[in-house]
Amino acid sequence: MKVKNIIVIIGLVSGLAACKNENDNSLVGKWQEVKVNAYNKSYSGTISNDTTYTSAAFDTTDYALFSAAGTCVLSNHHVYPTTANIAGGVINVVTKESYTYTPVNSKYILALQTTLSSPSGFVTTDTLSRSGNTILIHSVTDNHIDYTVSDAYYTR
Repeated sequence: MKVKNIIVIIGLVSGLAACKNENDNSLVGKWQEVKVNAYNKSYSGTISNDTTYTSAAFDTTDYALFSAAGTCVLSNHHVYPTTANIAGGVINVVTKESYTYTPVNSKYILALQTTLSSPSGFVTTDTLSRSGNTILIHSVTDNHIDYTVSDAYYTR
């Protein structure tokens, strides 16, 4: 009887450990933005305007929030200097964009949820990859002059 109880307990512990590992691999939840590298890349491969923003540039409004239903919201704040008579001399704006995400091999493809059909003719590709507790969202926009590229890093 004791052997049966030990086998049942080992089975339950193994089952719980398997569930924990499964949840650890999930994107579901909130990820805090900690770094962005942005630059322009010419069609011939020349990089310009290479800029990196580190954790000091972000606050709690800079995040990626993933649902189990395959959707995510990317939230970012922007600070705009102004000459208007506003305390601090800046305007803070928070933007939120909704995406769907689909697994493809070891990465995910992000698709903007919109009814617009690329009215500007720009083509944007967003992919997401994960390494442990860090995700990278790699965005490339072809704006008909060059590519605008950004690599945004998020952690839990």
